[in-house]
Amino acid sequence: MNLLVLGATGRTGRLVVEQALAAGHTVTALVRSPEKVANGNANLRVVTGSATDKSDLARALEGADAVISTLGGKGSVIEDSSQAIVAAARAAGVSRVVVLSSWVVEQDRMDVVSRLLTGIAMGPVIKDKNAGEQVLRQSDLEWTIVYPSVLTDGPANGSVAVVPEGAKRRMSQRISRADVATWLVEAAVGDQYSRRMVGITGGS
Repeated sequence: MNLLVLGATGRTGRLVVEQALAAGHTVTALVRSPEKVANGNANLRVVTGSATDKSDLARALEGADAVISTLGGKGSVIEDSSQAIVAAARAAGVSRVVVLSSWVVEQDRMDVVSRLLTGIAMGPVIKDKNAGEQVLRQSDLEWTIVYPSVLTDGPANGSVAVVPEGAKRRMSQRISRADVATWLVEAAVGDQYSRRMVGITGGS
């Protein structure tokens, strides 16, 4: 498949690119700083631009089968990029979109202390992610929104557990970025989690 990766220079995005290429996929990376992408693979295409710009996304979506977004940032970057993704993907005829969110967005699945602490520390980020995710959920795209536990930079152990619906999210739960990257690629290629919000954590 041809996968468009947004946020490809980030700590998780870089791993998504690596995992996708290792799995034999063709990857397009839309980035603002192309010099940050190690472009030594014939199956990697780097497009310079912004994920909040519909025209830039349109160029990057040429030939794409699915989109994986690991975008993060301040302000309204998630809401703005979600609006651009929906518009550009529709125009390009691309329906599959997988978006990396965070467990802190699932405020209703936390205990009181965790909800208070994360709400104070990450209130603006949570607000932006919620707004962007609402844009996706209201679209006709085949979206998947992924809520990983606290991310670590440890090695992949190949074990990812889907958090059961209704189960509480805890700050003690961990998952490596490498395992998240593999899961994102597999989710984008398949349709098992289409139009679903999925919590994941490191397996035992």
